[in-house]
This record gives sequence, C-alpha cells and structure tokens, in this order.
Amino acid sequence: MDAVRIRFPQGELAALREQLLGDRSRESFALLFGQHHCIGDQRLIKVVGVCQPRAEDYESRGLAHLRLKRDYVYARLVEMQQRGDVNTLIDVHTHPFSPSGVTFSGVDDHDEIAFHQWLSKTLDDIHYASIVLSQSDYSARFWTQDDGDTTAHPARIKTQTVLENWPCTDESPLADERLSALDLQSGFLARGVLALGRDTLHQIVHDQCIAVVGVGGLGSVIAENLVHSGFHHLLLIDHDQVEITNLNRIVGAYARDAETNRLKTEVVKEHLERINPAARIEALPMEIEDDRLLPALARVDWILVATDNHGSRFEAQQIALRFGIPLISVGVNIKVSGGRITDMSGEVILARAGDRLCLNCLGRVSPTKVAAESVDGLGAELAHRGYVSGRDVKEPAVKTLNAILGAMTVDVLVNQYTQRQELPPILVFENNGLPCIYPDTESVAHRRKDCFHCG
Repeated sequence: MDAVRIRFPQGELAALREQLLGDRSRESFALLFGQHHCIGDQRLIKVVGVCQPRAEDYESRGLAHLRLKRDYVYARLVEMQQRGDVNTLIDVHTHPFSPSGVTFSGVDDHDEIAFHQWLSKTLDDIHYASIVLSQSDYSARFWTQDDGDTTAHPARIKTQTVLENWPCTDESPLADERLSALDLQSGFLARGVLALGRDTLHQIVHDQCIAVVGVGGLGSVIAENLVHSGFHHLLLIDHDQVEITNLNRIVGAYARDAETNRLKTEVVKEHLERINPAARIEALPMEIEDDRLLPALARVDWILVATDNHGSRFEAQQIALRFGIPLISVGVNIKVSGGRITDMSGEVILARAGDRLCLNCLGRVSPTKVAAESVDGLGAELAHRGYVSGRDVKEPAVKTLNAILGAMTVDVLVNQYTQRQELPPILVFENNGLPCIYPDTESVAHRRKDCFHCG
C-alpha cells in the first residue's frame, strides 16, 4: 500500500497546530472526522470535521500523557454515525516535550492497537488513523486489520498550500538530480532561485504533482510555464488530436503533428521534455470523465483546468471536491462582430478546499450546458429549443490572450508557495479599452452561499 494521504482543507491544519500546541506544558488531543476513499492501490482521507475536547473531557493529562473520558469518545462515535457523511476517525495528539523528530511512543502503539481492534469489532466499515505532533514536525499512520493482524501503514498529510504543511519525520530527502537544478552556477532553475528563493523552489521541485486538464492553446502554454517554473511532475490530460487550426496557439505543435493526427498530450509532452529532460511528464489521452484517470488524479497536489466546455470543467471540479484537491480554473473569451473584436478577456479562478467557493456556486458551470455536452442527442434538442447556443461552433482564438492568461494562472499557483501577495479568488484580464487586471469581487460576494457542491 502506498502512503495514505490525509488531506486537510485550507487553514485547518495550521489552526489545529496552533490550538493543540498553544500549551506546551501538557499533551493535547483532537478527533478528526474524515471521508475515506480507496482508489486503485492507494487510500486517501479527506478531513471534513474537527472535534476538540474541553478541559472536563480529559480524565487525566500531563506533559507526557493524557487520557480521555470514555463518554467523550462514545459521544463522538455517535456523532460520526449520525452525520452520515464520514467513515473515518483520526486521533491527533501532541508530544509538546519533543522539539523535532517525533515518533509514536510504546504507549501510543498499545492504545491505538487496542482501540482499532475494538473499533473494528464494534462498528462496520469505520476506518482509523492517527497523527502525533511535535513542536516542528509530525508522524502519521493508518491502521488496517486483516485476518486478525493489526497493521500500521505510513500516512502523509497534504494541505492546500505547501507553506501550511509541516515536515514529516519519515519523509525521504530530495533526490540529488533535482537538487542540482537549484545550483546557482549551473542549475536549470538558477535564475528562478534568484527571484523566488531556494526554499520556494525546493518546495516546488520536491514532490509536487500538477494535473493540467486540457492541453490545447491555453493548457499547453500553462504546461510550458509550469516546467519553466520548476515543476517536475505534470499530468497532461486531453483526448484530442492536433488539427491544422490548432497550430496558431498550441505550444510545441508543428504542421507534421497535425498532418499525422498526433495526440495533443504526446506533442506537448515531447516539447516539455526537451526543455527539462529530468521532468516527469505523463501523457494521459483521455477525457476527464474517464474513471481510469482517478488513481492518477487522487495523487495530484493541484488540478489546473483549461478546457473550453462546461462538462469537463464540472467533472474536474467534482473530482477536486471529492478528494479535497485545490483547483485553478482558467478561461478566455474573444467575441467578434462585423469583423472587429468586441471583447477580449479572461479570468483565473482559485478554488481551494475549505474556501467555500467553487465553479458551481460562482455560476461558471451551467447545468444545462453540462447536460447538452454529456448526454447524446440532448444537446441538439436543447439547442433547437433555444436553451443553449454556440454548440459545435469554432471559437476565435489567438496566442497572445492564451499567453497572458497562461502566465497569470502559473503566477497564481506559484504565489501559493511564496505567499508574496494576498490574491483574490478571481482575477480578470480585460484588453478592450486599456489592458487591465482586476479582482472580480462581485461574483465572489454574490455566489450561492448554500452551494450543494462546496458548502
């Protein structure tokens, strides 16, 4: 089994650490509710709730021990079953006496094995994991029971932004070939280190995996910017082939690629590998709706959506929400009337789990258009009745607009590692009067607060 991933919503781990480690004179405890997903050979837990006991819920508590009252634990188990949307319990406790290099103690082992065995006998289909925090790092594990044997598997915490995460005591060091890219004299990322700093680039090249959904004129520019920025592991997702009319904007595509109907993913992959042969680029020529993509997508740290239809954006959003993966959606728009451009614009939307906004509540996904694009025959009927328009019509597209929005997208992503700016959820680029970039605060303020998807 791969290391189990425990995904926290935005800001939750930082708040939990601050609360639990606020008093370093004694151990502290919290219970987390989670949703367990088994995808292929991996397991993922999305944290959806945090319960912190009150002082009176502890039976005893000191610098190197704590014990909760049974009634508190039973009450949380009842609450978990009544919620109906969780199937995993994660206990978190501190070793406040440990500055670093935290490990589970023998007492922790004994108590957690006994609790997991009791939990397995008492409740059906309930999973159990545990986390211990020191003053500067953590260790985590996921428990299973097979044929009476109780086994602890390593787990890794994933937060929406790397800066919120803490080091794991069991984490492997960065491979030498990746570190060489940061060398100031001859490294591939030497100029990037001068701009962003070694620590930021170290985080970016370490273990970050980015999925780019749609690698046409916009997605290919984004992918190229990602590789130039230091990201070493990309998933390129697109089922389309290169056409002659794509050649005015797809990065890395040539006339012979269109003539031989090559896949966009393969063409862009080759281009990126020429830039950085050490990069790991995976070409996945499938539609985002294909379930075969789920094991790969469950591992990624970010999903960047650069498609031109509602159905694919909706599906990418659903996967991001299901697995607790942060998402950035980017789109461009060109309108032409009477041979003149009447609108040239685009937007970048940042939607992290825990931010309580998504493409659905922002009105960026139309259920009617999703149905028109996904159900055979329905789209033509809806178009005939006037519910949707523009189906199967080639939209105008230029490289310059894609280049600007692609760069903005990667800049928003890199800012999640540097926190150089306080960015709004939606950034708009408009090139009608004077070119300008501004936040769309109105869409955020008027989004559906009771959204079924992200609420």
